Amino acid sequence: MTIVTPKGTAVWPKLNTPDTKFNADGEYTVKLKLSVEDSQSLIKQLEAERNTYKSHAIKKEPKVKQYADAPLYEEETDDQGDLTGFNIFKFKQKASITLRDGSSRSMSVALFDSNKTPTKAEVTGGSTIKVAFKAIGYAMPSTRMVGLSLRPSAVQIIQLAQSASAVEAVDMFDKEDGFVANNFENVEKEVEAEAVDASDF
Repeated sequence: MTIVTPKGTAVWPKLNTPDTKFNADGEYTVKLKLSVEDSQSLIKQLEAERNTYKSHAIKKEPKVKQYADAPLYEEETDDQGDLTGFNIFKFKQKASITLRDGSSRSMSVALFDSNKTPTKAEVTGGSTIKVAFKAIGYAMPSTRMVGLSLRPSAVQIIQLAQSASAVEAVDMFDKEDGFVANNFENVEKEVEAEAVDASDF
């Protein structure tokens, strides 16, 4: 089942090009910052998904009943260690996955603008986004914990934030008559059959 988050703020997004810092094959990642109030409905959905997975896992392996619940999100704190009133949800999708038959499949995160039109716009930190994802349960014997991996399949960009470098560059110029760019570089609306449907948003 695909879950769609409320609108939140993108933190350290790596959605256009996979991040290879910790995985040579690359990973698409983003953290979503939501207020505690806006987080509640999402937390309830995730708790339900985790509980459902745990009950099924216990039937296969009774030892899982003794496992603790892994955190579903992180409470944001400031430099003094005080709570800020925001929660951080972490999403990660491998750029390449191995199928049961041994073959591999390249993965990506589909991007849509606020009108649900596919886009190649670079998602920058501070942008307002929604994330469509699947919650995949796991039971980890090494840590004796049960949790969820949040795997993003699509992101809707509600408001695109300028990068700090872009803002600095703009300040160097004066306005001139001439070329005016569109807000988003839209791509063809045709999406492969296996791609995420924009109707998720």
